[in-house]
Amino acid sequence: MNVATIIAGLSKKDHRVFKKLVIDCSSKLMFVAKIYTRNLEDAKDVLQDSFIIIFQKASGFVGTEEKAFIAWMKAIVRNTALNKYQRKYFSHENAQIENNPEPKVEPSVYSSINEKAIMNLVFDLPMGYRQVFALFAIEGFSHKEIAEQLGIKESTSRSQYVRARQILQKRILETTKLTAL
Repeated sequence: MNVATIIAGLSKKDHRVFKKLVIDCSSKLMFVAKIYTRNLEDAKDVLQDSFIIIFQKASGFVGTEEKAFIAWMKAIVRNTALNKYQRKYFSHENAQIENNPEPKVEPSVYSSINEKAIMNLVFDLPMGYRQVFALFAIEGFSHKEIAEQLGIKESTSRSQYVRARQILQKRILETTKLTAL
């Protein structure tokens, strides 16, 4: 992928360049959309909206490095999804947080489950938990940054992350026990 050529083509509103970008990057960006949306239909809508934004704002991208361009597009997808759901799911999920200690999980358990299975477990988390977990554990944002992005309290971000980890650890244990039988 030659980023300079793509940016030049998109700046000129060249639909062939845009079509090639959509074909080349849809699966990478759909993965991000699925993390931050509640279902496949919403993910498709977010992806479509994101590609429109990318098409409109590509001339504003500075740089020629492919990784930076992909990161820029992923940020657009993430922000589009988060804007769609801002504040909607957090109050209900926050009320479900329990003071359960995290289950003890041996490190060997994690190596017995593959990446696809783990991501499926992440996709199955309730919406707010999944968003906070992805922003913190996958994207590396601080709880303060997450709170600002989602329009929630920092403490809500922390508690949502803890609860997401508890759920994931419990489900990983259940999955590994089932496969061991």
